[in-house]
Amino acid sequence: MRLAAIAAGLIALLPAAWLEAQSSRSLTDSDSGILLAQGVTITVPTSEENSSSDSGDESLQEKVILLRSSVKSLTDSLAIANAEAEMFKRQSADLAMKLEALGVPGAEKDQSKVEQRLLSAVRDLRLLKQQNENAVNQLVRLTEAVQVLLKSTEQIDPQIRMTVETELRKTNEVLGTPAAVKASAVEATLNDGMVLDVKEDLSLVVANIGEKQGVKIGMPFQIWRDNKVIGEVRVIDVRDRISGAIIQSLASEKEPIKTGDRLKVDARQ
Repeated sequence: MRLAAIAAGLIALLPAAWLEAQSSRSLTDSDSGILLAQGVTITVPTSEENSSSDSGDESLQEKVILLRSSVKSLTDSLAIANAEAEMFKRQSADLAMKLEALGVPGAEKDQSKVEQRLLSAVRDLRLLKQQNENAVNQLVRLTEAVQVLLKSTEQIDPQIRMTVETELRKTNEVLGTPAAVKASAVEATLNDGMVLDVKEDLSLVVANIGEKQGVKIGMPFQIWRDNKVIGEVRVIDVRDRISGAIIQSLASEKEPIKTGDRLKVDARQ
């Protein structure tokens, strides 16, 4: 607003400067005139007056050019300031959406607690990912050892051997090892996600859907189990293939959300 007011003031000065110059020239012309009779004068221009007049016009033109340059500079600055204000407005709206998704009373006054909670959840997710990788590696080694044992041992009950081999095939399918039976896996969607982990102390749910599936911060989801809704969550953090959501409500405290529960986007909100 201040930049716009300054620009308007500079533009308003232009006609005043022109009138002042014209007035000055009129006075000079009057002084240089010769009175012949009442109300009749003859103006006798001199070379000095002509030179002074031309110099005044050039000076006025320079002032006009400078004023126009100043107005253009202020207009450009105003446009930049408006663009920055719009950017800050969008960032403020995104932050407000995150705080609303958290559902924590008084979050605006105690943002440090909210940030601490999010950082703790991210650390837990990283630790969980490392633990999962270690568990998968250990399971692969165990599977290979069992396969070697079956091949090197002949005196094993056929029924037991068949049971072990069946379980090994299922394990290979879960791990995705080369020996596994290749099946067309159904990729997770907004209406068919799965709970990977639950942090009860943080009221946090980790799902196997992320930016790739179109998940966005603030998006609401229903938690389903056995064809019925058992709870509702709202997303607060989104990664490429996973997301974190805060538990907002449960159908029953006796039925908490568990790993393996399904997620469906809540189209009602």
